[in-house]
Amino acid sequence: MQRFAPFVHLYLQRENRPMTLQSIIEGLQRGDSEARRELYQHYSTAMFSLVRRYVQERAAAEDVFHDAFVTLFTKVGDYRGEGSFEGWMRRIFVTTALNHLRRDSSHDYVDNDIGDLPPGKAGSAPPEALEQLSNQELLQAMEQLPEGYRTVVNLHAVEGYSHAEIAKMLAIEESTSRSQYLRAKARLAKILERYKLH
Repeated sequence: MQRFAPFVHLYLQRENRPMTLQSIIEGLQRGDSEARRELYQHYSTAMFSLVRRYVQERAAAEDVFHDAFVTLFTKVGDYRGEGSFEGWMRRIFVTTALNHLRRDSSHDYVDNDIGDLPPGKAGSAPPEALEQLSNQELLQAMEQLPEGYRTVVNLHAVEGYSHAEIAKMLAIEESTSRSQYLRAKARLAKILERYKLH
């Protein structure tokens, strides 16, 4: 028995290693609870941050976050390895957040309070201003945007969706998405002026 001790030690070391993404995906598709734990441990912080960019109220964001994980675990069998798993997962979280906003929405995407922000002359913050912001400051600046603006900025600038895709996702005109984005950039520029970064 003594002569097998080094091999037992190697086996235990191997078992305690973190799972690869591929082994997590395969485990999820088998319904393995360890794979669920690994995925949650690895991605929960990033996915909760993603949800909070869309849903400001923390309790509601926690509900959306939970619902998105349930959806992911339920639909993981649909993932066929086409495109990145992380991209597929992010889409579930974004879609769940958008569904929440549609159900519990008092906003629309037509802005009547444009003040001095005409869509053709929308400003934007210089890149160095954004680089000087911490993640927390950038999040705070984004939280000051109206919900419609914030949603379009998140979808276009952060998630990389085109205005045509955003229009379909939000059931709005493509021109409305573009207009909301330009106005959001102008509003962000004004918010950043308050941080004295211009």
